[in-house]
Amino acid sequence: MAKQNIEMRYKRQEMFDITEKELTPFSVNGKDYLVYGNVNLSVFVSDYCNASCNFCVAQLRYFHDGVDYVKQAITDEKEYFDKLKIMLDTVKPLNPSVSLTGGEPTLDPKLPTMLDVLDSYDVRKRTITTNGSGLLKKVSGSSDTIMDKLISYKLQYLNISRAHYNEEINNNIMNLKNPSLSDAELEEIIHISNENSIRPRLSCILIKDGVNSVKEMIRYMDWAESIGVDNVVFRQLMKFDEKSVKPGRIPDFCKSQDVSLIQIWESLDKDKRFSFTTQILGYYYYVEVFKYKSIDMVSEMADLNLIENEKEKSLKKTNGIPVIYELVFHPNGNLCGSWREWKEVII
Repeated sequence: MAKQNIEMRYKRQEMFDITEKELTPFSVNGKDYLVYGNVNLSVFVSDYCNASCNFCVAQLRYFHDGVDYVKQAITDEKEYFDKLKIMLDTVKPLNPSVSLTGGEPTLDPKLPTMLDVLDSYDVRKRTITTNGSGLLKKVSGSSDTIMDKLISYKLQYLNISRAHYNEEINNNIMNLKNPSLSDAELEEIIHISNENSIRPRLSCILIKDGVNSVKEMIRYMDWAESIGVDNVVFRQLMKFDEKSVKPGRIPDFCKSQDVSLIQIWESLDKDKRFSFTTQILGYYYYVEVFKYKSIDMVSEMADLNLIENEKEKSLKKTNGIPVIYELVFHPNGNLCGSWREWKEVII
């Protein structure tokens, strides 16, 4: 790696400055913002999930603020979709990329209608993040599966969370309950995706009791390649403030099972099977991308501590105008600049 790339690896957020990026002026209800030019809109479909991962980031974000993970939600579907449309009208001038997430979005009965609404707004860079368990399930009152609906929606990127290449170990790590996703079903989904111009990606968390080394990462990628996947992301467990976090199984697990990406990257620098491609520096995350055989291997580390620090730092450079780094539409109908529905409420 070049000297400047190595420097960024170790300094990371010291080198990040959002005001050097393209920022778009944006006003809502008389309040002015500056929005990251390539902003993403995450539609948080539902907090229901059939997995109970000990590393759940959705829950850790709340525990990091010292509060329980309780997400309020609109129960009346008409009210929900009215607010969804108002939100989409509001952000349309920003032309955000759109990601569907949760919880487990493929198990929410609202998803097919949500796809129709999003499609009608011609949203770009369409992505869904899922454990895959509902993709082959039939839509109520239809012969179509959720996968069929995603194809009709013209989904572009399918991110499937898979903690291990061994099905049984994966299910144990993710504490998956019915419905789970068998290897045969996963291979079918990958095949369908590739046949319909949807790029599948497998997302793996690095933990001591799972994929924990370059050797294990190679086993994971060889398996991924064998089922038709050419894009894999390995994530280090999310960092957090141990003093403010609400104690419990998730922060305890993340602390005890942490695997250092820095050490792995240092090994990859010397491994001729890997070639460095690029790096991405975000406001609380850092990514390095390598090529391994046919696989684009993404590796990411992130730290919740950095989010508020970065936002406070940016205010000093924008004369007090808040910067929106990302957009999140919550189940209660709030559009926020935060993954917590009571923070940075825009509408």
